[in-house]
Formats: sequence, C-alpha cells, structure tokens
Amino acid sequence: MNQLRDLWLSLQRFYWRNLEPILQQLLVSVGPALRWLAPRWKGLAVRGAIVAFVGLAGYSGVVCGIYLNDRSRLLGELQQYKQWLYGQGQSERKPPIQIFGYDGKLIGEYLPERGSRMSVQSCSRLTWLNRAAVSSEDRDFYTHGGYSMRAIARAMVNNLTSFSFREGGGTITQQLARNLFTDRSRSLFRKLYETMAARLIESELSKEEILCLYLNKIYMGEGRIGAEEASWFYFRKPPEKLSAAEAAMIVGLFPSPVAYSPLNNIQLSVKKQRLVLDALVEQGQLSERERNLSLQQFVRGYQIDAPAGDPGQVGLYGASRDFRFNAAPTANEYVKNFLHEELRESLGEDVIRAGGLRVYTTIDAAQQAAALTAVRKKVEEARSRMMANQAVDAERLERIARRLNGALISLEAGTGDIRAVVGGYGVSEGVMTQRVWSMLRQPGSSIKGFLYAVALDEGTLQVNSTVVDQHINIGGYEPRNWYRGYLGSIPLRRAVARSVNTVAVQTLHNLGVSTFRNAMISSLDMGYLEARDRFQPNLSLALGSGEVTPLELARLYALLVNGGRVIYPRLVLRVEGPEGEVLWQNEQENVGDQTLSAAACAGAIKLMQYVFDEDEDGTVKYIGRRRQSDPTYLPFPIAGKTGTVQSTPETQRRFPHMPGVRDAWFVGLTPQNVAVVWLGQDEGAPFQGSGAQ
Repeated sequence: MNQLRDLWLSLQRFYWRNLEPILQQLLVSVGPALRWLAPRWKGLAVRGAIVAFVGLAGYSGVVCGIYLNDRSRLLGELQQYKQWLYGQGQSERKPPIQIFGYDGKLIGEYLPERGSRMSVQSCSRLTWLNRAAVSSEDRDFYTHGGYSMRAIARAMVNNLTSFSFREGGGTITQQLARNLFTDRSRSLFRKLYETMAARLIESELSKEEILCLYLNKIYMGEGRIGAEEASWFYFRKPPEKLSAAEAAMIVGLFPSPVAYSPLNNIQLSVKKQRLVLDALVEQGQLSERERNLSLQQFVRGYQIDAPAGDPGQVGLYGASRDFRFNAAPTANEYVKNFLHEELRESLGEDVIRAGGLRVYTTIDAAQQAAALTAVRKKVEEARSRMMANQAVDAERLERIARRLNGALISLEAGTGDIRAVVGGYGVSEGVMTQRVWSMLRQPGSSIKGFLYAVALDEGTLQVNSTVVDQHINIGGYEPRNWYRGYLGSIPLRRAVARSVNTVAVQTLHNLGVSTFRNAMISSLDMGYLEARDRFQPNLSLALGSGEVTPLELARLYALLVNGGRVIYPRLVLRVEGPEGEVLWQNEQENVGDQTLSAAACAGAIKLMQYVFDEDEDGTVKYIGRRRQSDPTYLPFPIAGKTGTVQSTPETQRRFPHMPGVRDAWFVGLTPQNVAVVWLGQDEGAPFQGSGAQ
C-alpha cells in the first residue's frame, strides 16, 4: 500500500508541475472555440460533468484508501504529540540546562531540544496570541469538526472576486494536519488527505490541545519554529507577555513568514498586523479604542517608522533558537558548544540531552550587562555614521552597515577568569564566539603597550627615557605618524600617550624583531607554524601588522597586569547534575610561566596611564578630563592603549566612496582586570571611527 501511495504522490507532483500549466494554456487558447460549441454540445457537457464527478469520486476513494492505511500510524503519532503537550511518557519534557555566573546568578537557560515547547498549561496563559490566532486564522475553530464549509465558501468567493488564489479555506486543524502529516505540496491529494487527518485530530485532541500544538509547530521564519521562538526573536519576551499588537504581528506571519516578516518588509508586516487587530475587533475580543491604543504603544515602544521601511527595535538583536533566557549570549553559546563538543565523551551525549544540568561559569552578571550595553551603543553610533554616507547606494550601504560589529572580552588578570564577553551586536549562533576566540585581525597600535613592556624587560628603554620622533628610513621602511608630523625629542611617556609610530618602530629595531616575536609567541603559548603565518618578521610588527584574536590581545595585557606570567583563560568552572552532584570540574592550571619581569610590566602600565593624560596630549585625554572634573568617574587606577588599523588600497577599491578605517581597538587596564574592545565590519569595509572613540 505504501508503494501505491508513493506512486500516486509522484503522479500528482508530475501533473501539477508539468501537465497542469500546459492544460491551463490550452484552455486559454481554445476557450473561444469552446464557447461557440457549447450551445451545440449540451449533451456532451452533461456527460463530461458526470465523467468528471465519477473521476473525482474515484480519486477521492484512492486518497481515502491511502489515508485508511495510514490511520493507525497517525493515531500513534497523535498520542505521542498529546503526551508531548503534557510532558508525559516518552515525550516527557526534558528539564532545562541552566548556566550561572560566578556569583550564582542565572545568566542562561536552554532546553536540550530545539523548537517551541509550550505545554497546554502554558498555552492557556497566551491570552492575546490565542485570541488573535483564532480570530484571524479560523473564526469557526471552536464549532467546526476539523473543516469549515463556511470558510471554504468564503475563500472561494474571495478568490473569484480577486481573480487569484488568495485563500485556501483551511482551518487551524487542517493547517496542523498539513504540518504534521503531509509534505505541504500544493495538490488535490494533499488537500483531501489533510482534511481526513484533520477529522482524526478533532476526534483525538481537545480544541485547547489542537491550538497549543498548532502554535508550537507552525514555521515562523528566520529559522524559528513555533510562536514561542518567534516571540523571543522579534520581541525579546515570553509569549504570555505579548500585547495585542505584538501577538497580532506574530499571527500575521502565519500565512507567509518570509513575505510578512517585519525584517523583510515592515510596511507589509504592519498592514497584516492591522488586519489581525481588525479581526479581533470584529470578533468582539478587542474594542476599537483598545486596538488604537495598543498600536500606538507598539509603534512608539519599538520606534517603528513603517513608511521609511524601518522596523525599529523589532527583532533588533535577534534571539537564540535554543535559549529561553539569555543574559550573556556569547558566553552561553560557548557553554553550549563546550558541553556538546568538549565534554560529550566525558559526560556522555545521553546525559547532556537528558537536561537538568547546572553549569557554573566565571561571568560577572553585572559586568556582562554593562559590556553588552556598551558594545551595542558603540556599534549603533558607528552604523549611524556609515548610513549618513550619501555617495553609496542606500540598499548596499544598509547591507554593509548590518555587518558592522563589535566584540569585547574582559579578563581577571590574576586568574584568567572571563568576567564578560560580547561577540557581536546581535544574537547570531555560530558567529558570536568566533569573533572573540578565532577572528584574526591586525591590532594596530594597540600592540605597542606590550612592545614597550618587552623593551623595558630587555633594557632597550627605561620608563624615564627620552626618545626622538623624527623621519626614519630603515632598510627602505619609512613609517609615518597618524598626525602627519614629528615631535622631535620627547619623553617616552609622551610617545606612548600620543601613540607615536616612528618611536615604536625605532624601539623594535633596537630591540630586535625576533626578540619581540618570541615574547609574543611565549606569552600566547603558540606553535611555531602558526606564529610563522601570523607574525611576519619585519618592523611593521611594531605597528600591529601581525594578526591576533581579541582574546589573545587580552591575554598579552593580562600578563602585564599580573606581573609577567602567562595566562590561560577559562569560562566554565564546573558542571553539576540534576541532584547537585559534580559531573565535571575545571582543573586546568590558569597561570603559567614567568615571561616578563614584574618591574617591566609595572613600567609599561605606568607609561600607558598617560594615554588618558591631557598634559601629554593622550589619545583618550577626554577621559582624563572627566576624571578630574568628576571624582566618582573611574575612581581607581587605569591604563590603556588605543589602536586603529587603516584601510588598504585593495579594500578602498572594493568599497568605493567609503572613507574610514578597517579596525578600531581599545585595551583598558585596571589593577585586577583587562578589557579589550574591537569595532569593525565583518568583511573589512571602512567605517568612520578610531580606537580613541
């Protein structure tokens, strides 16, 4: 029977894809002739109608036979779905995996299985989502037995009056049957089969169970399955807290998640949202005044400008498809990957997928929240400056601006514990951790602080040395200063504060390129082959021509703060089972060998304090001015280093009429912590900014 069903499905697909368009064209061509012959062949028309009716009846009989053959299987699956809705039997809902900061605060929670997983009890609290779905998708939901003749008739009238196939007349139950039991192809077979399956669903599940399963299983676009995932993705809140307008926008996605997505077409999405709200008003679920108030609050709250095509805050940061609570997106993604990749063998895949684990990390929840806010603010500012460029096509500029991003890593220098980590402006699986742990970029002048520490350690310079900023030519290499001039004889502290290129290159020349490279390699515990590819042995290393990740740059400076010892960063401390038993403990040694002397590290940090000094004209002197005027602002010792990487001629040719830099860096140091911030465009497009901003 299954072979017969497969053959029948293949024939249907062949007809709809190949023969049906040909027959339509043929009817258009011979239509006038048929109209002339019709009065003369009335008997033939009647016979044709009888033949068509018999053919349809036979066709329906075949579909019915296939359905009856499948019925026992469908019943079994429905029972499993019912158990799934109540968290019972083999479909028992697995407990979430919880992730905590070092102080015990919850920073993340995800289910070990993907997709919306709302129980019937949870669905009963979805006031506006339930009402909007029924009012908009199936007004007769609570009275029909699986299909609605009135809905079918209404769809036929609308299709005829619009001369198009706009509505299918499918009920919520039929849509659920389509999602669960068919291949969703556009065919008469699928329509008949789903109608029969809908009748079966109605006989086995209550209306509340049907609606809840429907809201869990419907595709919502952007890779999201179910209304719960859509609610977190677009509005960053659980579905039971949606307003009428928010629920209406989500329900508006049901017919076509791509076409009505607010991120693809906010005008069309808002139009559909209003239609759903109108249906709520028409069904008496919402007053006209409540409708207007909800819309006003929605537009104002999410800063939407539909005429301009701006979705505002809707779906602004995205959301993970896994995490229900996600206060530290990058750290949480790292933990999830760590569990399934690093600990899969030691813990066992079954243990991880069973859920109920409690993972404790080094994250400081308060510092993490501040870091996330700061990165997003700076990225928004940089994107706004980029979008102001009138010389580039607006649509292309918007695509480029969306990929302008930021990253931040904060380390406790004495232990290597990661206190905060941000891998991007939005939540995007598979990318956030890469920007921190594996993205290679030139650090520019932000490497100079470490260079001067090595020079102090080797005795090439002293903290109170006097250096000369002048034109130099070493083997044909002639570095220029960013301020396009020379300062002459100056104290070393001013060369560091002003980020003088000529002094840095002369320092590396006197120190020896190999000495500096070896110090970096030892401090990062890097292999020879990798170092050979990333740190070319030339004087441009003094200006940051090598390639490092944000985490590696943080490691170099953490070494300075802790007095010269190699740091091995860590994020996961331990994993506990459902009963609180310790399943895994991080026992790695976080502090390694002494690479630089404590005196040299302290001297380099003292020099980098002048970066904030107004008297020495430091690159971020505005922070120093604020500290002087406001004693409560950063009331502890600080040091830092800026870095800006200029765009190459090749990049400028690739992105014409886009002035600016390729990368902007800032390294901030306190007596205990190191923070590294990177700002740049993922493809390397120029943007207006600098490390000093």
